[in-house]
Amino acid sequence: MSPDAILILSGGAISYERDGQTQWRSTTYDESDAFGALGGRDRVEAVALLAKEYPGAYLITTSHRLGRAVPSLAQVYADELQRFGIESGRIVQEERSSTTQTAIDAALQLAQEKGWKYLLFVSSGYHLPRIEAFYAQTKSDIAATTVSSESVLIQNDPAFAKYFENVKKTPAYQKRLASEARGVEAIRSGSYRSAPTEDKKERLAL
Repeated sequence: MSPDAILILSGGAISYERDGQTQWRSTTYDESDAFGALGGRDRVEAVALLAKEYPGAYLITTSHRLGRAVPSLAQVYADELQRFGIESGRIVQEERSSTTQTAIDAALQLAQEKGWKYLLFVSSGYHLPRIEAFYAQTKSDIAATTVSSESVLIQNDPAFAKYFENVKKTPAYQKRLASEARGVEAIRSGSYRSAPTEDKKERLAL
């Protein structure tokens, strides 16, 4: 069954200077926030590959503005998808959400508005259990499944598997796994609280 839309969960963005101008890009596994490694760039690359596999699917990029006079995360990821050759008409920029939970809620609302029946959520493997826990709580009649960006990239290029094995050994990745496990448990117990914005600021992984 082909998805009507593919949702890419944001993994943050990093600013850099080029020709005297501030630019923005998705994060790599070498960058983290207070909870550990990020890896947003791999999500973009995976969705670009899935876009070719499912040419009829819309692509939803998510999340809010990074601050005044700077782009939203949804725009940063949409721009990168276009650089991979994805037509802008296929991309839906969802800029209301600010968390995983609100991104899922916004995607389901979009699906209702547009008559979509099946969604595919794409994110890093460490993130999928939390996505699935939030989705289960919605009790939505819109079908949705998850796929890890790593599995998509490995299928496309088996050489990526070795790279990712090394990533998983890093302290920043192990820190992320532990944080995600705590988050899933909090969702299930009803005690989940979204982290402060300050903790989500991207930085070099330690």
